[in-house]
Amino acid sequence: MDNVAVVTGAASGLGAALCRLLAARGVAVVAADIDAAGLVGLAADTAIHTQVVDVSDDDQVGRLVHGTVAELGRIDFLFNNASIRLGGTAEHMPLPQWQRLVDVNLWGVVHGTRHAYPLMRAQGAGHIVNVTSLAGLTPVAPSAAYAMTEHAVVGLSTALRVEAAASGVAVSVAVAGGVATDIVDSAIDLPRYSYREPVRRIPIGMINAERAARHILRGMRKNKPYIVFPRYNRAVIAAHRWCPSLMSRLGGRE
Repeated sequence: MDNVAVVTGAASGLGAALCRLLAARGVAVVAADIDAAGLVGLAADTAIHTQVVDVSDDDQVGRLVHGTVAELGRIDFLFNNASIRLGGTAEHMPLPQWQRLVDVNLWGVVHGTRHAYPLMRAQGAGHIVNVTSLAGLTPVAPSAAYAMTEHAVVGLSTALRVEAAASGVAVSVAVAGGVATDIVDSAIDLPRYSYREPVRRIPIGMINAERAARHILRGMRKNKPYIVFPRYNRAVIAAHRWCPSLMSRLGGRE
C-alpha cells in the first residue's frame, strides 16, 4: 500500500463509504470519529485503522495525523469530513450551538489541515479534501450559523489551494447535496433545531453515501477545485450565481 489516507467523521455515512472505497483501491486508511461504537464495523477491514478522535480538539487531531505518519510512513490524502448540522433561526439559536458548530465544522477542518499540510509539503505531494454542503455556496435557511461555518470552509479551501499549488499539494472542496445520511450532533438535545427537516424538504431524490463517495474520489483524481454533486446541486449553484435574489427568496422559505 503506497498511499495513506486519513478520514474524519468516518464512523457512518459518507465517511464510512469513503473509507471502504479507498481500502478497496489499496489505500491504507485511518478512520477517525468521536463515535467509538460506529468505528467497530470498519475495523473488520484489515486495510482500515480506526482511532477515536474529537476533531474539535487540536491535540487529538495532531496525534491522529502525526501518529499516522509515524506508523504508516506518510499521509497522502486527508478528508476533513467530520461535521454536524444544526438548523434554526439566528435569533433563537443558543450560544452553545453556535460554538459547537464552529468547533466541529470549522475548527475541525482547521486542525486537520494545519497538521497535515506541512507534512504534505515536506513530502512534495498530497491532497486535502474538505467536505462541505450546499450551504457553503448558497443561502439555506433557517441555518445561518451552519451556513457560516460552511462558507468559511469553502473560503479556506479555495485560498489554500492557490497557496499550496507550488508545493505539489492539492486542495479541493467537496460540495455535497442530498446525501442520504444524518450527521446531526447527538451531543445537543434540541431536536427542533435539527437540520434534518430542511434536508427532507428537498424535492429531488437523495443519493446514497457510496455514490457520493465515488463522486468525491473521481473529482479528487481530476484535481477539481470544487467537487459538486449530485448534478442538480450544480444547477442550484449556477442559478444562485445568475439569479441571487430569486434563489435567496426560495432558500429562505420555511
